[in-house]
Amino acid sequence: MTRILSLFACSFIITVIVFAQQTNLQQPQITVNGSVELKEVADQASLTFSVKGVGPSLRLAVQHATEKMEQLRTQLGEVGVGPNQFSTSNFYSGVNFGDKAFLSSSRDYRAIITAEVKVDSLRLIQVILYSLADAEVENVSNIKFLYKDELGLRRRARVAAATKAREKADDIAKALGASVAEVIQIEEIQINYTYRTENSNTFYPTSILQQYPNPFNSVRVNTVDKPDIDESRGSELFAQTVSAQSQVRVTFKLK
Repeated sequence: MTRILSLFACSFIITVIVFAQQTNLQQPQITVNGSVELKEVADQASLTFSVKGVGPSLRLAVQHATEKMEQLRTQLGEVGVGPNQFSTSNFYSGVNFGDKAFLSSSRDYRAIITAEVKVDSLRLIQVILYSLADAEVENVSNIKFLYKDELGLRRRARVAAATKAREKADDIAKALGASVAEVIQIEEIQINYTYRTENSNTFYPTSILQQYPNPFNSVRVNTVDKPDIDESRGSELFAQTVSAQSQVRVTFKLK
């Protein structure tokens, strides 16, 4: 008897669920996508550079490279780069296979130190580039333009995408003589993220300005499949932008 009652209860529950789903499908609904791209002018920039030290022993090569890096740290500090904006990102040392001295051991070993500089002023990047070129560093690379409040930009993109979806639903419903009621379902169909203009090439000191005549005009933009672009901020002096995209699908009940 208990088994029969359990089967009856299960059948009843399944029937109620199916009926509810069918009823829900019969309700007038509208499903729309809200797609937004927000742009902000970059307010931070970073780059990396390397120096090389050589010597007759590994210790002296490391010492030579360290001294050159300390000199550059001091020089960049004089033009406005703070201690917390300068950091060592990579280190390599070993036998110098590239440019040993002929009949001498003075360049038998080499050490390469790579540092990263990150600043809040785009105008300071040009000064830094000239300082590094004068110092004859090994290379300058990975010039990136960033936006400090990327998290806030992504949140604003999500809100704007939701607002866009509601606007679309209102427009379509009004054109068909209906009105939008409560939300039935929300789906984020494209996780919002940011992308920025950047240059990932490497520039060498002897021709750094020739290869990259204007370091504030990007030569490459990360490309993505963009949804409808609803907002684009104007540019300031150097025009680099950071962009956040968001796309949502929302189902509304109609009345």
